[in-house]
Amino acid sequence: MKTVDTFELILKIENKVDINVFRFRSFNTWPLVRQMLWYELTRVKQHNSDKSKVVLIVRIFLKIKKVISALYNSLLMQKSHTDDTKIFFSRPVFLQKLSTGRYLDRIIDPIILSLDKNDNFSKYYVSKVSKSKQLDLPYFELDAEIYRPVVVNFTPQQELVIDEIYRLCEFDFDLCDFQDKYRNNLNLFIRWFDSANALLKSKPVLKEIYLSSWYFPDMMGICAAASKLGMKTIDVQHGKQGRHQAMYSGWTKIPKQGYNLIPDSFWCWGQPSCDHILASSPNRNTHIPFIGGYPWIDYYRKNIAHRSTKTIKNSYKIRVLVVLQPLQHDNPEIIPDFIVSYLLCNKTKDAHFTFRMHPNDNSYPYCIKRLRGVSSSLYSIDLGESVLYDAFLSSTHHITAYSSCAYEAELFNLPTLLYGNESRKIYAEDIGNNVFSWTEGNKNELEGWLSCNNYHKPERKCQYIDSRVDLTFIRSN
Repeated sequence: MKTVDTFELILKIENKVDINVFRFRSFNTWPLVRQMLWYELTRVKQHNSDKSKVVLIVRIFLKIKKVISALYNSLLMQKSHTDDTKIFFSRPVFLQKLSTGRYLDRIIDPIILSLDKNDNFSKYYVSKVSKSKQLDLPYFELDAEIYRPVVVNFTPQQELVIDEIYRLCEFDFDLCDFQDKYRNNLNLFIRWFDSANALLKSKPVLKEIYLSSWYFPDMMGICAAASKLGMKTIDVQHGKQGRHQAMYSGWTKIPKQGYNLIPDSFWCWGQPSCDHILASSPNRNTHIPFIGGYPWIDYYRKNIAHRSTKTIKNSYKIRVLVVLQPLQHDNPEIIPDFIVSYLLCNKTKDAHFTFRMHPNDNSYPYCIKRLRGVSSSLYSIDLGESVLYDAFLSSTHHITAYSSCAYEAELFNLPTLLYGNESRKIYAEDIGNNVFSWTEGNKNELEGWLSCNNYHKPERKCQYIDSRVDLTFIRSN
């Protein structure tokens, strides 16, 4: 289901059924259900029939390895700082490879580097960081508590509401599977809650917890643990938080005291994100957005851009950066047909396309297969680990389906072409104001756009991203 349709359906459900029946222990778990709906309704199912014994053995091995890792990291955390006043939780997907070969976290590290020297803090990742990656800043890894399944029995009232939601969504799997998905998410949430609770209790002067991508069971568990201990939680914006992103926008029934599973505050890149979050509930008492900016951009400009040693293909007159995204209902191919057609028909050697993989989607084998028949001189594949802005500086044009990279490209004076009906709805205002160009997916329109050399960055009344470093710790409390 498309993003806008999913958003509208979730709002319909929230206002039609009794969402307050979703309780476990003392927690209102509607945010957990809402995330499950968002994920299941928007994802494109990949068909994989491999049920071999080898796959099963690998999965068992990985589970054993994870248990051992959890025990080891538990011992490490006992030795971590007890005088922290701030903790930062992040995900390896945000790591960017610098020209030095080391990695920096684009969401969290610029904030950490702006802290007062007297601030005590620790940084944690909620999934494994590859041992091959050397990070610029020290970190710990937090694992969920060792799996101890909790039996989840539904009350008759819960069963009625779950059945009603299931019928409204028209899923292509049965009701029992839907119930099991909720049970699994709830168990995952509980494990992360227990793990975070133990960690946070070991830090008696801890006041603030910063995290990113709050809308998964791991971060929800951390938020719930912090809430129970009276610690403030802040979600730091990591991408577009538009009016149709159902985990940020469209919350119409927030309890007076809020949800334990949702951060207290939302650190936003700019005023538009704040407006989108508040649109459905402007008088809320908690989960308040504020403008914190996106300091990574200015940090890059001041500390990285001038010493980047990335090799640039300057011999090409037209250098197109295509930022790829995982499959989505409106875009059934990661590399769309109109770009492949352009490359297959292109007779000039003046254009070079760089396809940058999404860090959450290893599409390298797909790209090789998809571009079979295209001259290797016309394209290259970027694995997505290097700094995105290096690629911006070496490009003349930028194409994406609907990535928030479009807003970042704008700040680097790089014209963006969006494609597909999904982006037309999500970015309707910006397309209408000529901030971004758009095509339904037409080869001739692509050719015309690439041949246009008179791009001028349009004036905005309000920038989507404010990158000023001095905003970093001006917060509403």
